[in-house]
This record gives sequence, structure tokens and C-alpha cells, in this order.
Amino acid sequence: MSPRLSICVPSRNRQVSFRQTIRDLLANPRGDVEFVFADNSDDGAIMDAFIAGLADPRIRYLKSSDHPLPMQDNWDRTMAAASGDWIVFIGDDDYVDPDVLDTIAEIAARRPTVDAVGWNRMSFKWPEYRPFRGNTCLSLGNSVTLADRDKQFRTMFLWEGAAPIPKVAFGAYHGAVRRDVMERIRTTFCGRYFEHPTVDFDCSFKLLLTARELVYIDRPFSVLGTTSSSNSAAVGRFERVGEIHDEMTGQEASYFEDPAFPFTSRLGVASSILAAQHWFKTKYGIRFDGWEENFTHALAIDCGHAEDKVGFDRHAAQCRDALSQLQGGRLLAAFNPRFLPRRNSGVYTGLRGQYLFIDETIAACRTPAEFYGIAQSVLEPPSELKYHFDQAKHLTPMVSAA
Repeated sequence: MSPRLSICVPSRNRQVSFRQTIRDLLANPRGDVEFVFADNSDDGAIMDAFIAGLADPRIRYLKSSDHPLPMQDNWDRTMAAASGDWIVFIGDDDYVDPDVLDTIAEIAARRPTVDAVGWNRMSFKWPEYRPFRGNTCLSLGNSVTLADRDKQFRTMFLWEGAAPIPKVAFGAYHGAVRRDVMERIRTTFCGRYFEHPTVDFDCSFKLLLTARELVYIDRPFSVLGTTSSSNSAAVGRFERVGEIHDEMTGQEASYFEDPAFPFTSRLGVASSILAAQHWFKTKYGIRFDGWEENFTHALAIDCGHAEDKVGFDRHAAQCRDALSQLQGGRLLAAFNPRFLPRRNSGVYTGLRGQYLFIDETIAACRTPAEFYGIAQSVLEPPSELKYHFDQAKHLTPMVSAA
């Protein structure tokens, strides 16, 4: 029997992009995909009326409750409502190609023990949010390979590569996870699918510790969108980062953040991920050493993305204060942030290796789905992907299911 795919879209108070994302997903007519839309807005009537006007049996709609849910609770109920064999989550301002299911099915047929499939992604700023001109990057690769999970683990937990957001491709967010693996995560850890407010990394942490085989597609199948109200729009705007921290944690801050640990999500993207890792390893007794210098370099890069020089100086001082409280301040010497002013002109476009950089305003695209349609004209069709599983090596889960 062919597998089914559940595309899950949890949302909160972003009805404009949510409605457009729903329209774009439903435009694909295939019948082996279901769509789980979960509204978590202060005024649920807006989305209730919109969904009521859609006659599509593939929709599973979860209404807003009488009070706002924490992000992890909204994601958890979304997952619980999904019935597909494979699960994908995206944001309400993103896009994923439902036809990715054909490639997932081909991978699963060739590698029955695959637990998760990751792929390259593109980014797109919606026209209403473009603070400066920018480009986006398309990978022109066409390979499908087994991933080295140990390397993924080092990238995630040891911060190898020193990026503000560790470049890990596997998780339910903009990736596909087998349903029974999500059930394994639920039973192995805490009786739920998503536990920490940093839901995407919470899932990735647990997946990397329990997965058998991970397969990576070096071709984009989804688009990370950004609107003015997206969390990603707060990168470099550190006051807004603090507001998001308060919105996400609320009364739960004492549970998810250790007051003795100097890094919280108030200090930006890298710090937010580190705080989630600290919570995870503390709760589950998992130890990973040797991350400190790499993280310090990632923190410096994140700091350099400040919106302006005043914000940069203020944030650099806050980061230095946090580092001074970690391991006797020994990492301060490795913290050398450099302010990187945002450019307003001179956007690079062209080919660099296997990566094509294009102006994100190409063809006056209005949505991530429209942008993906343009990208399709230059990307390899999925039918031409090359599968390289000849060096396959079985990966034993590091944590057994309960």
C-alpha cells in the first residue's frame, strides 16, 4: 500500500498568511495527502469562517480553544490529529510541496529502516516584509544519500560549524518523520510528541537520539517564509527576541529555563537553542561535552546580525556578561563579534558551485508557493534524483524506545 502524508500547519494570530498557505497547499489535487490545520488564535472566528467555506475532505481542522495554548501544546494536538504514515510540519507562512511524498515513498521502498527524510530548503520574505533587498539560495544538487547521524549529532550538540542555527536537516519541521517514530519519541521521553516551547529543536534532539536511518535529499522541497510577525523576522532585533521569549514561556519559564544557567532565549537564536539543549540534557541525564568554543563563535555571529550598531553594542555587552558567568569566564577571549550592517543594495545573484543565488523579488512572487513554482523551473525534477545508498551503514539508536 502506498504511504500517506500528513502536512501539519499550526498557527497563532497570523490569519492572513495562514489562509494563503492553506489555499496554496490545497491547490495540489493529490488524494494521498491530508492537511491538519490547527488555529490557536485569540479570535478563532476568522479561521472558522474561512475553513467553513472550503469543501475539501483532506482537511482536518482544529479550532482555537477558549484560551491560547502554549506552542508545544498546539503542535502536540496537531500531531495527535494526524493520521498519515509520514508527518511534515511547516509554519503558517511557509510552503512544502505535497509531491515530496513520491520521493519519500521511493526512499522508503529502497531503505525500509529509514526513520526521517530531510531536504534542502529555500527562504522567501513575503513582500510586506522586506526590510532590505535580499537574495535566496537554491541548491542544484540532485543526490539522495544516507546521512551520517554522528556528524549530525556533533553539528547539533557540539555546535560544529559554529552557525547561530545548527545546520541539522532532520526533524518534523520542514522534514518528514515516520509516524511510528513520532510515537517512539512520545513513549520514550515524556508521553507527548512536543515538550519544549522550542518545538522544532525539541523534536530534532529526540530524533537524533532514537533514529535508525536518516536520508537527505540535496534538492529543495520546501520554502521557509518570513512575514513581519514571524519569529524569524526578529533575528537581529533583540528587544523583539525578548518579547517572543515572554510569549513562548509565559508562566512556564521556571520549568524550561534554569536560573543558574546564563543563556536563555532572550539572548537571541543561538542562545535560545543552547538553553533548550541545556534543559534537554538536564532533564534526561544526557551529557555532551566540548561544545563551548564552537557555541561562543556561533554566539558572536548571531550578535553581529544586530539591526543597528547601538543594538549590537548593547547585545554584545549582554553576551559578554552571560559568558562571564559560564566556566569562570574562560570563553570571553573567544568571543569576538563583528557588526555586519544590513545591505540595501548590491544583492549577489549568480552561480556559486552548485548553489544558485537569485533575487527574491524575481517574477514579482507574492508567496512562498509562487516562489517555489519559479524554482521548479530550474531544479532537477524529482524523477531525476540520484540515489546513493551503496555505502549504507546501519545506525543503532542511541536511546531505545520505552
